[in-house]
Amino acid sequence: MTRLPNLKSIQAFEAVARHLSFKHAADELCVTPTAVSHQVKSLETHLGLQLLNRSNRFVSLTPDGIIYAQHISKAFEHLTAGTDALAKDEISGDLTITTTTSFASNWLSPRLAQFAELYPNLSVRILGCDDVTDFKSEPIDIAIRYGFGDYPDMHCAWVLDDYVAPVCKPALAKDLQTAEDLSAARLIQYEWSGFSEADPSWDKWLKENNVQVDGFRPFVTYSEEHMCLLTASDGHGVSLVSLIAAERYVRDGRLIVPYHSKFKNKSYFLVCPHSIAHKSKIKAFQNWLLDQADLFRETDFGKEFFC
Repeated sequence: MTRLPNLKSIQAFEAVARHLSFKHAADELCVTPTAVSHQVKSLETHLGLQLLNRSNRFVSLTPDGIIYAQHISKAFEHLTAGTDALAKDEISGDLTITTTTSFASNWLSPRLAQFAELYPNLSVRILGCDDVTDFKSEPIDIAIRYGFGDYPDMHCAWVLDDYVAPVCKPALAKDLQTAEDLSAARLIQYEWSGFSEADPSWDKWLKENNVQVDGFRPFVTYSEEHMCLLTASDGHGVSLVSLIAAERYVRDGRLIVPYHSKFKNKSYFLVCPHSIAHKSKIKAFQNWLLDQADLFRETDFGKEFFC
C-alpha cells in the first residue's frame, strides 16, 4: 500500500483549501499560520507536487491541489459521518440473539419482558437453535452459547454454569426416598443432536450414585429437553435434565428435584464479535443478562443448586 502522508499535514491542507487562508485555517486548528504553512509544505514535498499558489495577498489551489482537495474533503466527510454514528449509538432498532432452544424457552424468554420495559425502543429477535451459528454468514448480534468458553477471537462473557439432576412430579417424589428407588421408576432420557458418551446420562448418574440397574434402558428418549420436562410434569416418569431448564417448573411447583446429587455440565457464555462489543445495545443486553444471572443465583433455587 502506498505510504500515506502525515495526517496532520493532510488536515492542514484541507483547512487551507476550504478557507483559502493560512490564518483562518490556523485559527480553526488552534495553531499558528507558520505551523500550517510548514505542514502544507511537508505534504507537497511528500507528494512531489505543488498544491497551492502562494502570494502575499491570497492563496489559491493549483490544478493538482483542486483534485487532491476534492478527495481529501470526501475522506473527512466519511470520518465525520463515522464519528457521528458512534455518537448517536442509541439503544434502539433490532437486536438478534441466537441460543439453544432450551435456554431460550425455559430461562431467557420468561425474563425478557423486563428487558423490554427497560429498553422499549429495542426489538429483540430470538433464534432458538442448538447448532453453532456463524456470525459471518448470519445477521446475528449476540450468541448465548453452551460450551466451555473456548471462543477464540470473540468477545466472551460467562453467564451461568449448568447442572443436571433428576426431576419429577411432586406426587412421585414420595416413592423416591433413596437413589435405589429409581431402579423401579420410569426414567426419561434426553439425547440432543450430537449427544455422546461424554454427556450426562441416566447410566452415568445411576453409576455415580451406586445404583445397579441390569440392562438399563430408559422408558422413553427425547431429542428435545422441553419434551422431557413436559412428560415429567405430566407425572409419567423421572427426567434427567438441566436445572436451568427445569427452574421455572420447580418454581411453579410442577416439578421437584428429589435428590441433591447433580452433574456439572457445560456453561452458558455471551459471545459476539469484538467489532460490535462496544455498541450500546450489545452492552445494555450483556449487563442486563449478567444481572439476571446474579439474581438467579440469589434465589432459593439458585442458592440450593448453583452456589
